Amino acid sequence: MQVTSWSQIRDSKKFDLNIFDQPFCSSEQTRFKRFETIKKFQYPEFWETSSKFNEIGNILFISGPARNGNHLTMSMLDGHKDILQQPGEDFMLRELMSRAKEDERTLINNLKSKNNAQYLIEMSGATFDKWKRLNHIQVNNIKSNIWSGQQPENQSHVTDFQDVTPKINYNKYKEFMLSQSSNIANCDKFLDIFAIYLKALQHLVDQEDKNLKYPYLWVYSGLRRELFYLFEKTNNIVCLCPIREFDTFYYSYAKSRYNTTSIKQGILDELWEHWRHKTIDYLLLQKKYKNKLFFLKYEDLITYPKDTLKRLCSKLGVSYSKDLLVPTILGEKNKGNSSFAKDDTNIGKIYSPRSYKAKSFYDTVKLPNEYFEILDLIKTLKI
Repeated sequence: MQVTSWSQIRDSKKFDLNIFDQPFCSSEQTRFKRFETIKKFQYPEFWETSSKFNEIGNILFISGPARNGNHLTMSMLDGHKDILQQPGEDFMLRELMSRAKEDERTLINNLKSKNNAQYLIEMSGATFDKWKRLNHIQVNNIKSNIWSGQQPENQSHVTDFQDVTPKINYNKYKEFMLSQSSNIANCDKFLDIFAIYLKALQHLVDQEDKNLKYPYLWVYSGLRRELFYLFEKTNNIVCLCPIREFDTFYYSYAKSRYNTTSIKQGILDELWEHWRHKTIDYLLLQKKYKNKLFFLKYEDLITYPKDTLKRLCSKLGVSYSKDLLVPTILGEKNKGNSSFAKDDTNIGKIYSPRSYKAKSFYDTVKLPNEYFEILDLIKTLKI
């Protein structure tokens, strides 16, 4: 079996980033159109750079393609004394840019309205208040049977890690946001609004008074459109981008999206396009902004975690600690967010997915030559 979709280099040509005159996120398929790059803003001054934003401090993003190790990277850095913690992915940034894509005037009018803080809060889960729901689950000791690794396509999740509901300070987060309503309304630039929301996330985890090297953290997979915009307009954001090899990516994504572990032609073609498009877009981002995006190989994180974390900490300018070898979320050990449910023996462990049919995948599937050329490029660029 081999990839038969259109998305591959034909005629034995070598992979070369110079082939691509624009990222894939600039021309999305119909069902992903709202996530497409905004080629021309209707109110460009609102989206311009802000000197105030650039002065708020260092902002760390964790954003690689979905099912590529974003949550693992997040949970390995969770215990670092110089990096802000977060309870999971926040949908607000992607949702806000999607609404700007659909109707920029209505978005800005809502940000100027008296209910603007609530409007932003209710984008944390894209179409609902994620942190309110997470707080409700935690306070009422409700067991969540679904987590990020099992969410269907284009649907939001509340819990990010299996069997863990981290304790957050939702009331402080919401009170801060509501107190900033007039400030939000008076912001002439989106980045100043984003700065307020980033500060609110410090309150969410009771870390607003800490003196951190990275006082802001944003985690969300697939933020290519958003990073092209942010890298151009700011100078205080860096992004960690984990990339996973296709064999275990296939099983993870096929399990979460189609609830199957079989290799099927239609699924193979679709997931190849997902992996290829997003990986190439992140490569294009790194090519344009070399000092703002750093690649991690997912396989390095699980096979050589100590050495990989030491290199990562060095790149970020922070100290290494052996505590980072124990995955946590807000200090609580977790089982990760694998598409495959784990038992309690995996709590606080870095586990390898390669035991699951990985060898048989390559015995069954012939991947395009460019896949291996892309991997070779990632290896030269990784930290």
